[in-house]
Formats: sequence, C-alpha cells, structure tokens
Amino acid sequence: MIAKLGNWIREFTEDQEAAPGGDSEWATVMASLLVEAAMADGDLDAGERAQIARILAAQPTIDASAVEGLIDTALSWHAERVEIHALTRSIRSETDAEDRIAIMEMAWMVVLADGEVHDYEAQLMRRLAGLLYVDDIESGHAAKRARMRIENMG
Repeated sequence: MIAKLGNWIREFTEDQEAAPGGDSEWATVMASLLVEAAMADGDLDAGERAQIARILAAQPTIDASAVEGLIDTALSWHAERVEIHALTRSIRSETDAEDRIAIMEMAWMVVLADGEVHDYEAQLMRRLAGLLYVDDIESGHAAKRARMRIENMG
C-alpha cells in the first residue's frame, strides 16, 4: 500500500506534498472502513452510500465505474465480518497522524450523511479514533469539518 493518501488527503488537508495514490488494495481498505462507518447503525442508506461514492470518486486513479465495485466489495467484506482492527492496522502502518485525521473526517462525513449520529455510530467513531491513534479533540475537529463540508455540498 502507499505511504500517503495523495489527492484524497489534498482534498481534506493542506498537505500539498502528499503523493498521488494508485494502489487498488488501499482503495478497497478505505472503502471498507467507510462502509464500516456507514453500517454502524445497522443500515447503509442511499445518502451514506452516495457519500462513500463521492469520497472514493475524489481519488483520481479510481475511475467512476470502479467506485460501485469497491463499495460492493467492501459490503461483501462487511458481511464476512472483516475485523475493523485489520483495516485500521494497515492504515496506521501506512499513514502519518495528519493522514489519519483526514481519514477520520472522511468517516465522519459518512456517519453524518443521514443527518444524525446514532449511539452505535458514536461508539464506532470513538473506537476508530482510538485504533487510528487520533485523540478525541482531533476527532471532534474532524467531525466539525465534516459537518461543514456536508452543509456546503447541500
């Protein structure tokens, strides 16, 4: 997998030095993590799926026709109970702190896509922050930025 998230990170941070991403395994891991965030409340609704698709489509090396396939693969992994620990372990080993905060922001965008944070989603986001070594303050800032992004999109 790649060491930086490239243009995804450029979209979510000021890190203009991030190398462009191109690794399909990385895209699948990211899709899986975002699906886990969406499924925390037990359902992947149309708004959450659209939000995941927007985030994945922001990666220039993924063509639009591949986005739905990535989401479907991530849903299959979810159904097979791929552990979130395995996903976060690979993300932790391949990213720096700033990248992990941007990933939290992406996950918050998915969780907030339906306009509310369910208890299970809040619990998952706390767990995810811990697994990615993102402190509560940074996770809170990421949630706030995610809310603003969603408001600006609509």
